[in-house]
Amino acid sequence: MRQFTAVLQDRKDGPFRTQRLSASSSMELMLHLLERKQLVVDVRDDRQLPPLARKRIKPLDKVLFFEQLESSAGLGLDSARAMGIAHATTDAKSSAGFLPWFKADNPLKEITADIFHRLQQGQSLGDSASHYPNLFDAVAMGLVDAGEHSGSLAESFASVRQLATRDERVRDKLISISIYPVIVLGIAAVVVYQLATGPLPQLGKVLEYFKGELPWQSKLTIEVGKFIGAYPVFYLLAIAALIYLLVRLPAFVRATPPLHQWVLKIPLIGHLILASIRANFVQTLATLKKSKVDSLKSLLLLQGISWCYPYRAAITRGYRRAANGEGLAVALGDEADILGRRTIEYLRVIEETGADVAMLERLAGVMNRDLDNAIGRAETIAKPLIILVLAGLIGIIASAVYGPLIELYNRL
Repeated sequence: MRQFTAVLQDRKDGPFRTQRLSASSSMELMLHLLERKQLVVDVRDDRQLPPLARKRIKPLDKVLFFEQLESSAGLGLDSARAMGIAHATTDAKSSAGFLPWFKADNPLKEITADIFHRLQQGQSLGDSASHYPNLFDAVAMGLVDAGEHSGSLAESFASVRQLATRDERVRDKLISISIYPVIVLGIAAVVVYQLATGPLPQLGKVLEYFKGELPWQSKLTIEVGKFIGAYPVFYLLAIAALIYLLVRLPAFVRATPPLHQWVLKIPLIGHLILASIRANFVQTLATLKKSKVDSLKSLLLLQGISWCYPYRAAITRGYRRAANGEGLAVALGDEADILGRRTIEYLRVIEETGADVAMLERLAGVMNRDLDNAIGRAETIAKPLIILVLAGLIGIIASAVYGPLIELYNRL
């Protein structure tokens, strides 16, 4: 029996607690806990990952990989054949970050070979992919499980590819937004160092002769300049660490469940995350309904399409109500804060009128556009904020120069 860590929640908005349990599979354990009326948020596999599963895969390589699987599945190829083609077309070497001429081993080549071998031995794609969370994260696994159960792997791979593309686009935007302030910070460091070792100390001596004193901006500039001059490597490492944190912040938030509830309350970021959750929920639900999957099984599969614990808890609460005979819209009616009032109302209209799944697909298109607009708004707001911060920095440097001159003029 394998060991799992079950994440439970006793009440809505309450703290998450963990419990270690044994079972043959994560789905079996989840169903067992649901039968006991427990609110299961997540079931984590405690097995030790092999070294290959801990290697980092470039986001762009992930996008191309899932694009190949989507194309193969769309042509009607089975999972093993599709994975074999992906393995054959994956390069053994990949460029490393900002050094395109430097080629490093591409772990995706070995991973696709191992998954292909497992599929040939009769394992399901979900079981095979679960060994490599660095390629198939929790969201991708949820979509793959949904695709296998509904017979619509092409649509599932398309959704995973869209999510990977969004992650890559957001990452690129974070990097592009960071480039400008990094350049300004580098230039500012040179200017501050020159001021701190040249004119400002001389002005300080002149003001001291006239019984004056340097303003605080000048004193701060001198101290910062001394620090940069004494520890230039540390300064460069600090800038590099800031860029790294900006790029890796989304992954850190995902891996830290206690932050999930708080991050949804941040005005701009929380809205962006909820827009992504709602778009993925409606898109996947439309795919499942199109494949005639019943509501209870759909809810079980829908829980796995997001890393966000408040969302997963909301779906579990909806599952418990749907298991008691309530319709999907009624079962999810109290979760509008997560799923959105518009989503609930559309589900209610579909159930009351017997509308076909095409309405859900149209709603998914609308919500995907909303998500794209939310990403655009986030970028639009972030740029002026960065400019304001940099303007404040430049203002301090300017006042550090002109402040002593004005004070000297008043003393003469």
